[in-house]
Amino acid sequence: MQELEPDWSRVLSVWWLIHWRTIVGSFVTGAAIGAVLGVVAAFTDWRSAPAVQIGIGIVVGVAWTILTTRMALRKRYRDFRIVLLPHDSAT
Repeated sequence: MQELEPDWSRVLSVWWLIHWRTIVGSFVTGAAIGAVLGVVAAFTDWRSAPAVQIGIGIVVGVAWTILTTRMALRKRYRDFRIVLLPHDSAT
């Protein structure tokens, strides 16, 4: 299998995919979770500490970033794809 150099155009392609999907997905999931928690808080008189809200945001953000990284690894780019191969066992 031919190995390609990680030139800047390829690096930026992968970087851009991860970051734009992370930003958009974080916004959408954050808005959805915030809306659900807002409705729950309104109907149950539940008051959460800001630290709890920040903690939920961090957990959701990290989980979404992991998912977008997986998307980047599985995507077929215009002139390359990312393949994970084991190291040669004969060393």
